[in-house]
Amino acid sequence: MGTLSRLVRLGTCLVLGLLVSACAIDDYTPPTPPGQHAGDACTSLTEIAQGESLSLFDDTSRGTDLTTASPMFSECMAGERIGKELVFPVRPSSPGTLVATLHPQYAHHWLHTWTACPGSAGDVLDCSLGSMVEDNDVNQIDDVQAGATYYVVVDGWMDEAGEFELMLELK
Repeated sequence: MGTLSRLVRLGTCLVLGLLVSACAIDDYTPPTPPGQHAGDACTSLTEIAQGESLSLFDDTSRGTDLTTASPMFSECMAGERIGKELVFPVRPSSPGTLVATLHPQYAHHWLHTWTACPGSAGDVLDCSLGSMVEDNDVNQIDDVQAGATYYVVVDGWMDEAGEFELMLELK
C-alpha cells in the first residue's frame, strides 16, 4: 500500500489550490482493507497532538464492509448498512476532545467512532450520517485519553462509496 498526502493544518489554510506558509503537507499510509497485502482494516495509526488539525484524503471505494452485522448500530442508524468503509485508528498524545469531521463527495455517508476496531468487541462512541453530498458528518468524543486508540470509520450506506476529506482535531 502506498502513501497518500495529508494536509496538516498548523494555522488557517486557504483551499482551491492555494497553500499558505501556515500549512504543511506530509504522508500517511491509509488503512488497508482485509485480504490486501495480508493487512487488516485497522492499520496505519494516526497520532494527533493537542491543538493539532489533520486533513486526510481517501476513497471508500477501496474499502470493505465490516459493520453490516453489528447490532450496536441500531441506535445510530436504522435499516440496511451496506457500504464500504475505511477505518482510521487515532491516538491522542494528550487528553482532550477528539473531533472528526467528514466532508464526503458521495451522497449516502456516515461517520462512526469506536473503542475498538469494527468487527471486534468494541463500543460505538459517536455516530452521524447524511444523505446528500452537501452534508458533513461530525463526531465529537469528549474526554479522550492520552495513548488510547480510537477508531474513526468513514462509511457508506445504500452501497455508496467515494472520495472524502476527513478532518481530525484534538482540542
